[in-house]
Amino acid sequence: MRLLNDYEVYIFDCDGVILNSNKLKIDAMKNVLLAHSFSSQQVEKCLDYFRNNFGKSRFHHVDFFLKNILNVSPSRKNELEKDILQDFSMQCRELYLSAELTDGFISFITACNGKRYVASGSEQGELRDVFSQRGLSKYFSEIFGSPRPKIEIVRHILELEKTTNAVMFGDAESDMFSARENNIDFIFYSPLSNVREAMVEKCTAYGYQIIDDFSKVRI
Repeated sequence: MRLLNDYEVYIFDCDGVILNSNKLKIDAMKNVLLAHSFSSQQVEKCLDYFRNNFGKSRFHHVDFFLKNILNVSPSRKNELEKDILQDFSMQCRELYLSAELTDGFISFITACNGKRYVASGSEQGELRDVFSQRGLSKYFSEIFGSPRPKIEIVRHILELEKTTNAVMFGDAESDMFSARENNIDFIFYSPLSNVREAMVEKCTAYGYQIIDDFSKVRI
């Protein structure tokens, strides 16, 4: 792995890396599903999948819930999917405005000399609005999100910059997979991860750096 200042491009996941928002988003999804009168048992199964597949888009998750867990009829699916996504989006906008930044993130990102991007599973327009309102947009060349899959977002960023001299910071398997499939380095930010133990095991096997504080990144 290169030293920090040797990279040309730095790519960051949002939830659990930039913002301490993982638990907030899980709670928001729980509230939305319960409000649509699904049983507690069904909702817990949805949340278990949501928690273990963080980093994938909400469009993927809600589609999976309705097809595989909630067993909604095809005639109801489209309208219900639209309503759940709309309700979840409203809650996410509010929580993103109040979610704390992860410890040391601003100091760290200002020390990164190359281009800086966000590649998130969160909805792109929503994320851009919130980052603008919070004064975070200035730290990034661009902010990308769903519905485009993260692996494609990372590929797009590398094509824009015409380089693979890049590193991705993430807290979920989808982040690691996106970096690995695009042949760039990966650093696992562990303290807020929903799947910390599994990620530590995989990152150790692949030789990826694991950090619990941005001040501990090797420079």
